[in-house]
Amino acid sequence: MGEPTFAVAFAQALERRAVSLAWLHHRLAECGHPVSPAALSYWRSGRSQPERGTSRDALVEIEGLLLLAPGTLVDRLGPSRRPGPKPAERTLRELYAETPGMEDALRALDFEGLYDELVEVVRHIIMDVDADGRARRLHVRAAMQARRDDARRTPLVLTVDDVGRRPSFVPVAGCSIGREVVDPAGRVYAAELLLDRSMTRNETCLYELDVELPEPIDDVCIDHYAARRLHSLVVWVRFHPDRLPAHVERYTQLGDREISEKLELGGATTAHAMARGFGPGILGLRWGW
Repeated sequence: MGEPTFAVAFAQALERRAVSLAWLHHRLAECGHPVSPAALSYWRSGRSQPERGTSRDALVEIEGLLLLAPGTLVDRLGPSRRPGPKPAERTLRELYAETPGMEDALRALDFEGLYDELVEVVRHIIMDVDADGRARRLHVRAAMQARRDDARRTPLVLTVDDVGRRPSFVPVAGCSIGREVVDPAGRVYAAELLLDRSMTRNETCLYELDVELPEPIDDVCIDHYAARRLHSLVVWVRFHPDRLPAHVERYTQLGDREISEKLELGGATTAHAMARGFGPGILGLRWGW
């Protein structure tokens, strides 16, 4: 038998948790993700499914309330019943269009796309800014979920600088780096990340790695583009005590719309942006001296 549909998985999770739709409705409202009892009933019966961004955000919260692993319900959503391409498909095509060489680099590593075997569900990015106001490396921690049995590989893609120098991926825990390919013309560097072991479908695994930059950068921003919805995304900047910014701003870009918010360090030396159920879109921080 195949995997249960979203409606069946939702109904089974409610039964195992021994809770009612009324209980779930009230808990979601308390968490700031209100969903009407009628909508929850329609989801359970299969009459409809979460479509809007707010509904999908609520679904991430539901997974937590029903004590489910991240993606248990989200990954069982069927094709959107609204016209037009799904957000993840649309943004992936935009990535190919905006980054010449990316698709060719993936093909050279025998990847059809970004999520052939594994899909990212959690990403944490840490940047340390030194006393000169520059960053030399990024630290990445991520949780991956297998889309099929024997899943182990996923691509890492970055752009190279104007003179063709590329960053380096340095495994810290849970992974190693396999084949690599550079497309100087398209300014793309892609590598094959290999988890320490193969996983079965829907199993999750963590890895950590450092991204060493070809030279220190003095950029006053850091962000991450999520091509698909992540269970959680964190961008954290740690400033040297002798080089604290005059102002910091958190921002998100969803489609053509940007939302920004000023942050106060309040005597601290770090700033972060955090979102749950985020993407497709950009989450980041920017600052000034």
